[in-house]
Amino acid sequence: MSLLLKPQPAHKRSELLQRVLSSLVLAPVTIGITVLGGDAFDAFWFIVALLMSYEFLRLITPRHRPFWGPVFIHASIFCALYGVVHESDPAIVLKLIGPSLFLLFVWNESRAGISPFWHSMALFYPLVCFTAPLVIIGHAHGGAVAMVWIFAVVWGTDIGAFFVGRLVGGPKLAPSISPGKTWSGFIGGLLFGTVISVAWVDLAGQQWGWSWVSGPSLILICLMASIIGQIGDLFESFLKRRLGVKDSGRMIPGHGGIIDRLDSFIFVALYLMLLLVSGAFSGLMP
Repeated sequence: MSLLLKPQPAHKRSELLQRVLSSLVLAPVTIGITVLGGDAFDAFWFIVALLMSYEFLRLITPRHRPFWGPVFIHASIFCALYGVVHESDPAIVLKLIGPSLFLLFVWNESRAGISPFWHSMALFYPLVCFTAPLVIIGHAHGGAVAMVWIFAVVWGTDIGAFFVGRLVGGPKLAPSISPGKTWSGFIGGLLFGTVISVAWVDLAGQQWGWSWVSGPSLILICLMASIIGQIGDLFESFLKRRLGVKDSGRMIPGHGGIIDRLDSFIFVALYLMLLLVSGAFSGLMP
């Protein structure tokens, strides 16, 4: 019990305060953009994806080399995918420009000693960050509910893991990757994330008639999403350890970089997008 009452160092309290204040600003903005939808929603995630590209490419590019070129290549790929998602019909050649430039760039970088793995990761994160929200929000059954559900399961898992992990402690989850994470935090995040996300879907149905998945299927989907989100968090920690950095950037006070803030979101959004695209929800959605 004495461990629970042990005061935190000043820098830890300051970091927690920054995290809370940042969340109080970012959460309403993100949810507001989701409810607004339309071009504002698309533009928001395009900008976030570009910032994420900038952040990751800055980490893997030697200081003496510019990296605005690959950021432009990423942007051209996002534009091509935007046309695919919204079923516009530009010439096939235009759709292939971005991917072709990316492959050429990666080949040239591999000759300079930068592994294609890192450039694949630098594209993977912003690519999912941009594409998945567009696919999910545009789904015929409950797109807005599904987007806010992602926030609910990710934020709920983060909150549960943070506080339960600090209060209970215990065996480390993956000490070689992220020494601060514990099994108690993992379980706390799993339970809290599932409860919050299930509660959100139930609230949306009762208050506004926004229908989505329900029943045992919803609980299973939420449990899996919480686990996948925590895997995404661990995977980003693994990448940072390989790169020898503590945070992906400094854009968000208390959280580090954009990738630090959206590491779990990326994996959960990809998970949900694949479920929707594959038709796995057929018969589960009204």
